[in-house]
Amino acid sequence: MEEIHDFQFILPLKNNDLLNSRGDQYYVQQVYTTSEIPEQLLACKNKLQQRDPFYIFEHFDTYYSVIETSANEPTAMRNLKRAFDLLYLTVDRLGEELTLLLANSEPPSSQDRVRYLNLTKMTMYLFVNVVKRIDFVVHQAMRDQQLNQQKKRAKQGEVLEQYPDWDIKRGKFLVQLYNILQCPLEKLWSPPVAEENFVTLLCDICYRTLESVPPRSDNRHIIETVFQIFGIAIKRYNHAITFPARILQILRSTEHAATAVANGILLLHEEYGISTVFSILMKDVVEALTLDTSDTAVSRNFSNFLAEFAGIAPKLMIPHLSQLGDDMLDCESHVLRNCVLQIMGDAVVGELTSEELDDDMKEARNEFLDHLLDHVNDVSAHVRSKVLQIWHHLNTQHAIPLCFLVKVLREAVYRLEDKSSMVRKSAIQLIKAFLENNPYSGKLKLEELIKNHEKEVKVMEQLDEVLDKERDQYKKMDEQWDIIAPELLPIIEENLRLFPDLEFNKEEEYDEIVKKVLELLLDKNYKDATVLVRKADFAAGNDQLNQLLKPEERCVYFMALFKTFLSLANGCKDSSEEMQKQIKTVEFLKDSIEFSQVATGAMPKMMELLLSKTNTDVFEAVDLFTTGYLFGIHGTDAGMQRMLSLVWSSDKEKRDAVCNAYRKVLFTTDKSERAHAIKVVQNLSKFLSEIEYGHYTAMETLMGEWVGSEDIDALIIQVLFERFTLKLEGTTNDESRLALQLLIMASQAKSTIVSANRAIIEDIATGARVKQDPRIYTSCLQLLVNGIDANNNTKYYKRCASDGKFVQQITQLFLAFFFHPQLPDFDALAMSLFEYYYRMCQAPDELAQNIVRELIERFNDQWLVAVSPVEPTLTQTTDIPHSQALPMSQTQSQPKAAEDQAVGLPVYLVTRFLFCVGYMTIKEMIFLDMDVYNNMKYREELTALEEKKNKKDAGTALRRQTMNVSAMEVRKRLSTVAAEPQQEPDDDLVGATAEDNIAEEINAICEDILLYNPSALMSKIYPIIINICKRPGEYRDQDLQQAATLALARLMTVSSKFCESNMSFLMNILNMTKNMKIKCNTVVGLSDLTFRFPNIIEPWTGHFYAQLHEENTELRLTAVKMLSHLILHEMIRVKGQIADLALCIVDECDEIKNITQQFFKEIANKSNILYNVLPDIISKLGDVNLHLEEDKYRTVMRYILGLIQKDRHIETLVEKLCLRFPVTRAERQWRDIAYCLSLLSYNERSIKKLIDNMQHFKDKVQVDEVYQSFKLIISNTSKLAKPELKAVITEFETRLNECLQVNEQGTSAQSDKSHSDTKAKNTKSKKPTTKSQRGRRLVKGAAGNVSRRGRNVQQDSSSEEESSEEDSSDDSSDGDEVPTARRPQPQNKQQRGKKPAPSSGSSEMSEEELPRPIKKQTARRGRK
Repeated sequence: MEEIHDFQFILPLKNNDLLNSRGDQYYVQQVYTTSEIPEQLLACKNKLQQRDPFYIFEHFDTYYSVIETSANEPTAMRNLKRAFDLLYLTVDRLGEELTLLLANSEPPSSQDRVRYLNLTKMTMYLFVNVVKRIDFVVHQAMRDQQLNQQKKRAKQGEVLEQYPDWDIKRGKFLVQLYNILQCPLEKLWSPPVAEENFVTLLCDICYRTLESVPPRSDNRHIIETVFQIFGIAIKRYNHAITFPARILQILRSTEHAATAVANGILLLHEEYGISTVFSILMKDVVEALTLDTSDTAVSRNFSNFLAEFAGIAPKLMIPHLSQLGDDMLDCESHVLRNCVLQIMGDAVVGELTSEELDDDMKEARNEFLDHLLDHVNDVSAHVRSKVLQIWHHLNTQHAIPLCFLVKVLREAVYRLEDKSSMVRKSAIQLIKAFLENNPYSGKLKLEELIKNHEKEVKVMEQLDEVLDKERDQYKKMDEQWDIIAPELLPIIEENLRLFPDLEFNKEEEYDEIVKKVLELLLDKNYKDATVLVRKADFAAGNDQLNQLLKPEERCVYFMALFKTFLSLANGCKDSSEEMQKQIKTVEFLKDSIEFSQVATGAMPKMMELLLSKTNTDVFEAVDLFTTGYLFGIHGTDAGMQRMLSLVWSSDKEKRDAVCNAYRKVLFTTDKSERAHAIKVVQNLSKFLSEIEYGHYTAMETLMGEWVGSEDIDALIIQVLFERFTLKLEGTTNDESRLALQLLIMASQAKSTIVSANRAIIEDIATGARVKQDPRIYTSCLQLLVNGIDANNNTKYYKRCASDGKFVQQITQLFLAFFFHPQLPDFDALAMSLFEYYYRMCQAPDELAQNIVRELIERFNDQWLVAVSPVEPTLTQTTDIPHSQALPMSQTQSQPKAAEDQAVGLPVYLVTRFLFCVGYMTIKEMIFLDMDVYNNMKYREELTALEEKKNKKDAGTALRRQTMNVSAMEVRKRLSTVAAEPQQEPDDDLVGATAEDNIAEEINAICEDILLYNPSALMSKIYPIIINICKRPGEYRDQDLQQAATLALARLMTVSSKFCESNMSFLMNILNMTKNMKIKCNTVVGLSDLTFRFPNIIEPWTGHFYAQLHEENTELRLTAVKMLSHLILHEMIRVKGQIADLALCIVDECDEIKNITQQFFKEIANKSNILYNVLPDIISKLGDVNLHLEEDKYRTVMRYILGLIQKDRHIETLVEKLCLRFPVTRAERQWRDIAYCLSLLSYNERSIKKLIDNMQHFKDKVQVDEVYQSFKLIISNTSKLAKPELKAVITEFETRLNECLQVNEQGTSAQSDKSHSDTKAKNTKSKKPTTKSQRGRRLVKGAAGNVSRRGRNVQQDSSSEEESSEEDSSDDSSDGDEVPTARRPQPQNKQQRGKKPAPSSGSSEMSEEELPRPIKKQTARRGRK
């Protein structure tokens, strides 16, 4: 067989090279067809069974034919599978023979070496290429199956099913490859250096495997085998140069290879000690990234690799990090910067947190932390957010040194103002983590920390003085020692010489010996002292140590002992250690104060984020306030109160977040059962005592939720009652009253809390405690009212008798309180009594009127007249002339009145009386409107049920009984339905006649009887109220005027006739009075009147808006609250006057600002209301005569335009804003319009709108601010834009630049001329519009613009009508209707009877009041 093997196998560069014959090189002589291959493979199998691998020399052509077969052949995959199995066994046999051949110490013969070399190369060539071919076929089939999911599924499935376990087979192949390389194959070559092509052949399939194998856990053994092969190739076959280049190529192109390569590099380091390869690879990675940082895919792949490797081998990364930071942290790709910073953070956590770091490692750690700190302010929001998250991780792992703690916290606080929401979110989470993991204290109350710091500083100063004294003592002792030492030294030397080895008994204690030594030293008996010193040293156990010292050393040793004892004898102490501890304590407190101050600095910004439009901001702010409150951070208590406003949010997630936050703060304790309940009650009481009055209602809502969810359970209610009744030991009066307030809140959600304890509450309400504290009386009555089950209608519960004992008791107590001059908060007390009457008692109107009559009688009794001249010190000094008592006494004899004329009445009594009258009247109206109406309706329904036994009729009657709960609502509904044309009579309407009759009857009582019936009590009292209001100069007391005005407003809610007749008078009071409380009460009264009689109040709504310009903050706040409430409930139509409300966004008062922002956010969610009035807002606020600061204008528009989200609305707004350019003359107005345009979000259609309307602003582009606004539109829209949008943006930018070039080339004069002509034409053509705009100027004062309000509502809605025409489909249901039918005649009558004040544009307004010109003007606008 020698001649058969006389050839040389050369590994081909391409498979086809083996078909050519060259010298003694092996070549393929025959390529078999697909039909011949199975027979040849069978022959190979027979040969293999003889366990002779050299059969490959004869059958190489067979395997080559299998490799070269087309993949489309039906038998190709089967032949490849059979060939792989045969070659696998062949390689296994080859490995056995190579092991035996190469294991001998003697080298193989030349003939054997050549034979086995050829066999090895041929076999491995075939094996590798068969695997490559199978890989190609399988991957092609998988790719085709993914691309054609719906086509040829069965065929492609068959291809894959032929080799279902290919990944397992591939793993076995790699193991065989590894086994072959384990042999010292280099011995087959001469000289013994493996051929590079052979090593490349084997490693190439491994590189391909890395690229193709997915990163699954079941493929981990494949990756390990691959890198074990690389390890052998690098160690023994000189593969170190090729390896980094190929790995770099794989990382660049293969996304999923990062994890496999990272684990493989670590395996090479740990198992093969190969570390230089990683250094080379790191250098190549950095070079590749430096050359190409713009390719985001490459950056991402390299970043994944670096991050993966840093996570599993931080030690290997640290030496390269400094260079990596210098090269990569300034690159363009934010992905790379994130990666490097993440690696630095992982390195610090993994290897640089120990306290025993050397100086180099500490320096490296600080360098990494400095990089992280610097990039908190990176230009990319992604990097800023990532770095804050890295700091968060470092904090949770306690890897931040104290010297960096405050620095990082300060940067995080600065990032709260970041424009990116994800950065703000990360910053808030970091601040929260700092608070939770702070190293200072469980409580960070700034006041306590400062107090403790001052205390410790004083201790340190005292210690400093002690140290000065100690230093003086040591100085004196040193002088004394200098005198004693020469005398003492000979004595010690002699003693040691005479008695070198003294032994003593150990019975005597060391401390006793020391005392004797000190006494001898003070007596200067040094000889005996020397003996005792040696004895003390022996007693201390130092005798053996003494024996080891030389004589002169022993002498020095005992001299040192003598000096120590001498210092003790002189009373010297060393406080230096204590001083060091004290210094550390002071520094620690100083750092904690700085930490708390920085954390406190975050709270104002967090208050703003609570009202952010971004939900994540709100959630994170709530979370941080909760954490800060638990740690006692200054400012969080205000935040916790501000959070209460979110209880009214329309977003359920926000409401839940707030509820959970308070639940965490108030209900989380480390106690159980009763102790837990007591702690919860303490928390609730403390929180209730701190909240502002305006947040009380929100707290009630939360209490209701907690009662419903049983967070407030029976045990907590029991503790609250124990506190309220003072049965819980240690309860103060204030705590008892707070518990009562909490019970009131809880009982609103659960009436059984009251009904089960009614007797206890009534006893306290009439007991001795209420005489000492009338507030308990007030609160007890409020609590009893809550005993009505809120789930049942008012007609179902039983009222108590009006002559009952408890009712008589509370009435007598009230009369006693009424005449008490020093009573606090009488208004609340009176309201609680009348509320109890009208909600809980039978015949409440009789009870209330009896009280009024009783008061009138007492005012005129002789005992009051006799006492009144001698008033208590706290009574008002101004007396009311008796003229006001005269009408009261009409029910009595005239001689009695004449008798009382000589005396006056204390003002506070009249004030209280007027308050009671006003409140009683409005409660009477509500009682009639709801309770009496429902009761009468219920009785009629019961009668109807008895008469009609038919189930269907009964069902109809039952359905009607829950239709309405108020007579006023019934009248509104029925009047609305009656106004609509009906084809056939509605069954409900026929049946509702009874409802109509009841409602009309009740309305007649309110309109004609309560105030106008001559026998009615109020008909005699209301003239007195009007008289007091009309004569403020005579009745000068402010409280009296306030009570009278409030009573007048309440009386006006009862009767529309009374309201209409006194409306102008009330407006005069509002405009003329200087008492801000009267103004505020009047504004609130107007709000109530708007709900009651909207048509009467509508002409006067301008007075609401006028209050927004008042200087008084409380009045503006009240006006904002009332206006927002009315508009949101659709009681006032949103018109151009809303621009006045928009100005409140930049109000000085934060509360006004926040309420206004919330209001606009709410109306933005209601159909197209905000969109319809936006043109008017922009127009009015942009009026140069308003003199609004540009910064404030931009703040307002930035907020409002940010609420416009619909693309269709934005497109229309773009066009409308562009059309405003020609009709404006001031450069400031151009800047404002351009700025508004820059605030909008643009799509393709809205950019085209800009292009289409460019002729309107092309001459304005020469103004730099205008040009910059358009450039901002281009830059913002270009980010992440699709190709279609980018093309439109490019066109717009080109057109914009053309406009700028024309102006720069000297044609600006012509442009200006044409511009002025255009303006003149527009001014002429739009004359009605200009009039309308002049007529709709902003209200600048309360008193100067009260005229002609009756019809201004029509002219101010022109822009709304214009917008509604364009969007009729969406605007049909805008708030244009008023709840009741308009009655114009009384309004016109009042309009004529009113004296209009002079105002600008009045003639123009009267022109526009005509309906025809308005319609024509609107039509012209629509055509344009």
